[in-house]
Amino acid sequence: MIRGELIKSEGLGLDHDPNFNWRGQAVTRIENLSDIAFALALSMLVAGSGTPQTFQDLGRFLFSIIPVAAGFSVLLGIWHGHFTFFRRYGVADNRIIFINAALIFVVLYMAYPLRFAFDSLFAFIMMQLGNGQMMYELGIMDFDTSGIIITYFATAYAIAHFLLALMYRHALKNRELLQLSDYEITVTKREIFTRYGLALLATFVALVAYFTILNGMAGALLFLTFLPYGLANKIHPDKVKQAN
Repeated sequence: MIRGELIKSEGLGLDHDPNFNWRGQAVTRIENLSDIAFALALSMLVAGSGTPQTFQDLGRFLFSIIPVAAGFSVLLGIWHGHFTFFRRYGVADNRIIFINAALIFVVLYMAYPLRFAFDSLFAFIMMQLGNGQMMYELGIMDFDTSGIIITYFATAYAIAHFLLALMYRHALKNRELLQLSDYEITVTKREIFTRYGLALLATFVALVAYFTILNGMAGALLFLTFLPYGLANKIHPDKVKQAN
């Protein structure tokens, strides 16, 4: 499994943070199950366009790499947060098992709405270039429909990051048991702030998409995901780097 290979390469600095001690030295069964779920979600994302039966279908399938790549990056970002949590803290108690099970469920639910959202965005761009065939094939006949699609995706995205925030909060709550250093506590607080911020932003996008005339255009607000990261760094500054 990929987690096992990454753990073996710990000395190469794949965590990108030599000041944070990795407490999860072995891949747990809950992580293996999670990896299977993420792999299945990625498969659902790629296979969303169906199996090519003709040369024309093959061309359309290859052309779909653009929305697939966008959806892939979203799922990979969630997976990376999940991977980093277990490597840094190595916690797998009953609470984490429960939250992780909920996260797996959300990720699997999220796959098709995620693919549909980026397919719709790509189809909208193609329509502006004079090709409305994809919009017709997707069955998107009005902006209200696009708003509902974004609402589905943004809601799942918000819940996923909210669950990650709960996992990091649980680690922070057990800071003494885990023997977290001051720097590690700061990094953990920064992760919690970022995940809550992403969840709040996605929730706002879902509400705007569903209840306002912006509809699907509200999805563009997700490009503001850099804000939670920037605010987290300012509120919880890296004192180790500042000292250097």
